[in-house]
Amino acid sequence: MSPRHRIVLSLLALCGLVVLGGCQQSGSRQDPSDFLPLFGDRGNDNSPVLARVGKVEITQDDLDMFLEELPPAMHRRYEGADGRRLALKHMVDKAVLALGAVERELYNDQDVARTLISRRRETLESAMTNYGLLLDKEPSDAELQEFFQEHRDKYRQLGLVKARDLDTSTKADAEAAYLRLKMGGAKNQYPYVVKDYCVNEELRKLDGDLGWFNDGGVIPIIPNSQIFTTKAFALPDGLNPPFQVGDRWHVVELYQRQPARSKTFAEAREQVRKDMMPGFQDAIIKDYLLDARKHFEVQMFGEYGPGQGMTVEEIFARAMVLPEAKDKLDLYTLIHTDYPESDRADDALFMAAQVAIEMFDDTRIAGRYLQMLIDEYPDSELIDDATYLRDNINDPKLLRRLRSGGAVGK
Repeated sequence: MSPRHRIVLSLLALCGLVVLGGCQQSGSRQDPSDFLPLFGDRGNDNSPVLARVGKVEITQDDLDMFLEELPPAMHRRYEGADGRRLALKHMVDKAVLALGAVERELYNDQDVARTLISRRRETLESAMTNYGLLLDKEPSDAELQEFFQEHRDKYRQLGLVKARDLDTSTKADAEAAYLRLKMGGAKNQYPYVVKDYCVNEELRKLDGDLGWFNDGGVIPIIPNSQIFTTKAFALPDGLNPPFQVGDRWHVVELYQRQPARSKTFAEAREQVRKDMMPGFQDAIIKDYLLDARKHFEVQMFGEYGPGQGMTVEEIFARAMVLPEAKDKLDLYTLIHTDYPESDRADDALFMAAQVAIEMFDDTRIAGRYLQMLIDEYPDSELIDDATYLRDNINDPKLLRRLRSGGAVGK
């Protein structure tokens, strides 16, 4: 079992047992065994018992997991046989403290109970998100290629030049070096001229060869390198007269150039995946939440109940002017979930779809909002636009128009 799985399972064990204390009525007494185990992952552990604290057994596997789960900076502290003995001592100390807290019924303290409850909630939420929903979920190759085509302009290989350079402290030295290089001959090549004039020791070691760089790129050995590369990149190929950057004078020869070009899908694939994953995962979570609200029969009461508190028009107007896309989306979906019978519910779903497309590049969840509008509000005035947008949601021209603030249109 991987350390990642062990950590999560250990946390779930903590939630399922130790955190029970946070669920009890104040003043209730619990069996100490309700809080076990304190270590491990609740798997089949047949390894030797190394220590026993009351009913708590600490096994070889428990010790191994404890060491695995430590932050990297602490690993050295527990290296070797003495380190493992020290780690076991610390585990015993933790067990003694935990059992002491149970014996004193500290789980009934409101601050303790609040912490236990919040950790249970956060752990279960994280478990559902990372294991229940997202574990091993990856976009298909077809989805990656579709994303790549929609954002093709983003995936470009920058133009590059390959150059030699020498830098001097004075204009006179730079001009003298330039004249020698221009003269040509065996002793007037860069390796020789660099040694005679260049004041940059790192550049001297390279015989003046900078290798490849792009417009505005960083070259660590060159002072003010981004200004230098911007100027050098714009020079014509071949040997160029001296130019100044900061307190240095440079003599540059460009001897190879690669023009900017679009990357192939194979070249860009890993970057495409990285760019796509946040929206891909967010869509999975949002999809689940849309269904789960119905499954768990969510109800709101008091001032938060349907028709109470702020009016739908106030919420809709607020969503329209909010600058942050996530805040807009939250309010539009709030209208649908909390005011499903209002005249604005279909408008809110349509606007949510547009926000998902225009600001998150998330056509998957946008399509889900549009389908909900079509299914739940068949008499909506937006039904034709919603149907058209759903059916053409991957049309690059339509997406570009929407992202530039244009109407859906046909």
